Amino acid sequence: MPLHPDARAFLDKMAGSPQPDETSIEEFRRAAGALVPGAPPQQVGRVVDIAITGGNSQGMNVRVYTPEGTGPFPVVVWLHGGSFVRGTLDMFDAGRRAFTKASDCIVVSVDQRLSPEAQFPAPLHDGFAALTWAASHAAELGGDPALVGVAGDSSGGNLAAALALMTRDKNGPKPAFQLLIEPTLDARCDSPSMDEFAKGYILTKSQLVWAYEQYAPNVPRDNPLISPLRATNLRGLPPAVIVTIEYDPLRDDGERYAAKLAEAGVTVLNARIAGMLHHFPGPDLIPTSARLLRELIRGK
Repeated sequence: MPLHPDARAFLDKMAGSPQPDETSIEEFRRAAGALVPGAPPQQVGRVVDIAITGGNSQGMNVRVYTPEGTGPFPVVVWLHGGSFVRGTLDMFDAGRRAFTKASDCIVVSVDQRLSPEAQFPAPLHDGFAALTWAASHAAELGGDPALVGVAGDSSGGNLAAALALMTRDKNGPKPAFQLLIEPTLDARCDSPSMDEFAKGYILTKSQLVWAYEQYAPNVPRDNPLISPLRATNLRGLPPAVIVTIEYDPLRDDGERYAAKLAEAGVTVLNARIAGMLHHFPGPDLIPTSARLLRELIRGK
């Protein structure tokens, strides 16, 4: 469908937003707040910040959102987006509250380390540390220890998908599900939608190429832990929800990954949000993602 008028207005408003090759990384990080449309924070049952041990054995913060009502609830360990280089717990607070309320899940929002200061596999190890912590503390959080999964949006979706691959072959907790929202899945950046929306839609192909250089500068681009779409064996992965956005350079990679998972015998539920942009996903993204995750969990 055509670009939604609200998405068009946001696109016009953000015209000239800095690209990383045009500014310092500090300014690029400061500009990120403008790309998260403001929304009043919704009330949930409880929100608490907790310091845990990260992937480098140092302190790392997580923010735990608990829905109203009586558990045990599914637990979603959520790695945030931001081209691997930016993003904070506060920036995504409204979205995590909205998802907690819509899904009736506990959300563990992870403040993973950022690149280029911390490069592959450091943020992935932070995700593993957060998943390990959530799995061992699920019951005391009010969660169901049998329903602890991973989630991520954009570059956080890359980390969540890679975490599902890594834990399949590693001692430690295995995610019960994976929720990938507009995920970054292929460091080669060569899909048709990557070229169709390479410029003019805020998130650009050149930004994505740059982001991978910050995150994994010396890693082969077909390594499945930075390019899950390039994995040759997807069998045994947890059931997945994958949500893509129509006017997004990442769209085709997410949809191709959904198809590959299904071909490998993995249960997949997927949807495309029509008429929207990567940074302006519209009001349907969270309800659709929450509905599909509830459906996936009911079917387990």
